[in-house]
Amino acid sequence: MTAVNGEFRRTPKTSSVPDTSFANPATERTYASQFNALYSFRSGELKSRVMKMAMPKWSGVDVNGTKPKFVPKVLDVPFLEPVFIIGTTLADMKYKPDVLKEVELNVQGHFKELDNLTNGSGTIHNKMDDLRKSSYSDPKTDKLWLEDESGRILLTGDHLSDKILVTGLVIGVLGMEIESGIFHVVDIVYPEAAPQRSILAHDNAKGKVALCSGLNFNASSDVVKFELLQNWLMGELGDDRAKEVSELMVVGNSVNIVPVKQNIKSEKDKYSDDFVSQYDEEAAKYVDNYFHDLLHSIPVSILPGAHDIVEAGLPKQPIHKSLFHKSSNRKNFKRLTDPAYYDINGLRCLVSSGENINDILKYIIPNVAVTEDHIAESISTDSRLRVIEDSLLWQVIAPTAPDTLWCYPFEGRDPFTLVETPHVYIVGNQPNFETSLIELKRKNGDIIPVRVIAVPEFSESNSCVLLDLETLKCELVRFSC
Repeated sequence: MTAVNGEFRRTPKTSSVPDTSFANPATERTYASQFNALYSFRSGELKSRVMKMAMPKWSGVDVNGTKPKFVPKVLDVPFLEPVFIIGTTLADMKYKPDVLKEVELNVQGHFKELDNLTNGSGTIHNKMDDLRKSSYSDPKTDKLWLEDESGRILLTGDHLSDKILVTGLVIGVLGMEIESGIFHVVDIVYPEAAPQRSILAHDNAKGKVALCSGLNFNASSDVVKFELLQNWLMGELGDDRAKEVSELMVVGNSVNIVPVKQNIKSEKDKYSDDFVSQYDEEAAKYVDNYFHDLLHSIPVSILPGAHDIVEAGLPKQPIHKSLFHKSSNRKNFKRLTDPAYYDINGLRCLVSSGENINDILKYIIPNVAVTEDHIAESISTDSRLRVIEDSLLWQVIAPTAPDTLWCYPFEGRDPFTLVETPHVYIVGNQPNFETSLIELKRKNGDIIPVRVIAVPEFSESNSCVLLDLETLKCELVRFSC
């Protein structure tokens, strides 16, 4: 236990063995594999689970006097006959990055065409160019394909408009081929939810976890709000809620290194990145000292994020201990992967810094506003809740990896495919605090509840989220400077 104003706060019950679900040690990596191995594992794992949900739902359906049958290969779909098929989605979008095309243009020396491909029109900078940085979509030309080892078929139908569908999902679709190579969809099913661990009563003790993301500290940061958070957690602001906090979890982006423009580039170097991140020693030292002070009062767990001093691809490995010279010497300081599973007080928590969700948003925010589309309307309010919930329905938390989200080419496994369902799914670095309790279905009729939490960036919101480990209720704590 640790003391808060003379009183003791509870020590959380955590696993003594670190979870290795997203571990990827540098000494064991090989980049000889192709990404198709990752897709093959995902498809193999989820196809059978889709079938478990599709058969009972569609076996009794009657379409014009005909019961739909299952067709194993998308290229064997009969014309104008009701069937259902299972495959992996592929979103074909006008502004989605095309690495092979960019490399081809660079090698051939077509630098003007390369600039047009990567920077929009290249001649007139307008709002459309800015939108393309955060969206791949052009509603007039977007296409969604379903593919398997035999080939692919184009999906159409009004039923698709009220669904969030991106690259890399394994789904089942009911409908019929209305034209050659075009499949009209009337219903969709997702994979069966993976099993969930039982919560043992003797482990599920009282206590709360403070969830904080997006500290984004750098040399120009106002340290006052960071000190307020620190003082509150240490029980120095007279708030009784601080006494109940068992642990602080920092969900990505502790620092925000300002990129420096790379001005000198050769003609043959058009394909390299325009910006190079610079290591900021002062920011790293401040964060280390900040956490070290907190560790005298409360355990701290930290995930890396897109802004942190860590590799770019997912899953991100723990921030190197050399960057936490002081904090790493404390036993109550844990460096986690991103994403990460974390066991605390009998709960199985899945935590992400939010890169996976932010990339999914690029598929569903259109470059041209579609006001009649209620998905566009909900996204325009900066709500991410439905996207986070749907990723649990898909049973893949990072479906767009490796298509548009960097990741390691795993062989024989896809760590982003859920083989177990967590009790809590926490996503950091989101615009607003949001939470819900989603219910996932199993074939046997069991209902699996999952608490979903979107944690706002502290640097923008001056707030953190308290999760009650016993009741799974959440509340927002704001700090006024």
